[in-house]
Amino acid sequence: MAGFRRTGYIWKKRPSIRERIVTTVCRALERAHGTQRLGNPRDSVADLVYIIVSNKTSSSTARRTFRRLKEAYQTWDQVVASPVSKLRSILRPAGLSRVKARQLWWALRKIEIDFGSCDLRALRRQREDVVHDYLTSLPGVSDKVAKCVMLYTMGAKVLPVDAHVHRIATRLGWTATKRADQCHQELEAVVPARWRYAFHVGCVLHGRQVCRPDKPLCETCVLKSSCEYYKKNRRAA
Repeated sequence: MAGFRRTGYIWKKRPSIRERIVTTVCRALERAHGTQRLGNPRDSVADLVYIIVSNKTSSSTARRTFRRLKEAYQTWDQVVASPVSKLRSILRPAGLSRVKARQLWWALRKIEIDFGSCDLRALRRQREDVVHDYLTSLPGVSDKVAKCVMLYTMGAKVLPVDAHVHRIATRLGWTATKRADQCHQELEAVVPARWRYAFHVGCVLHGRQVCRPDKPLCETCVLKSSCEYYKKNRRAA
């Protein structure tokens, strides 16, 4: 965890106060949204495929496209054995089909070469840093994608940061970074391991329903007592 930048306002708080704020927020998110899987498969390769398919498309479209993939291929090894053009055709409704098809085919091909088949169960015996390094070596797998696979299918205590997590963390005053991919280490230092799953899925759902990019529903938000964005806007009103 060494080397991350402390950009958030929360770092100005005493450790005991910071811990209380973080625990309050995480508990509120868990009460409001639970600890859902958000449609993520339990198998690591399937989850990797699902997350790449989900990039820059709606969750409903991603689920439909993923179902079409499962109907077209009995195993992920069959994807590698088939033409990329077929994969691209199936992925077309989800957008960016040319890029996604190429990324998926080469990622699955590398997994097949490295493990003998498209199966990542052997990674579960490795340290988290080893797993993370391997996953991010695959085409199309960013830090966020790797951590999602680790969180949802390997029980890793990591914190993936997507646009929703970044937006809520920024409004809470937990980070001041400009982009989601810049604050994984900072937010993992803020959020204790035991709360990371609930915080991640809670932020995704809260970001879709309440803490929206435009016109957030601040008055009905369960986090407003801990939110710097809400407090600032209330003072300015």
